[in-house]
Amino acid sequence: MKSSSVQVTLNSKNMPTAFKWLERVYRVKEVQECWRLMGAWWDGEGEQTYFRVQTDKGGIYELCFDHDKSAWTMVLVQD
Repeated sequence: MKSSSVQVTLNSKNMPTAFKWLERVYRVKEVQECWRLMGAWWDGEGEQTYFRVQTDKGGIYELCFDHDKSAWTMVLVQD
């Protein structure tokens, strides 16, 4: 899957509570995992934070926040 843009709503602890992807709103039931990766700085890549979340409809999604670009992307979908 090619990553695509997503709008994410965060709570006061900066954890996703909902996201809008492909014109559809998903509510996050559980954040299953969160991790950070540092990209190849020599290629201009910066820090990224990933969240694996389960929605209220049961799907599993991986969201990525690129700190340098201040942008969210959807990187994985498991329905």
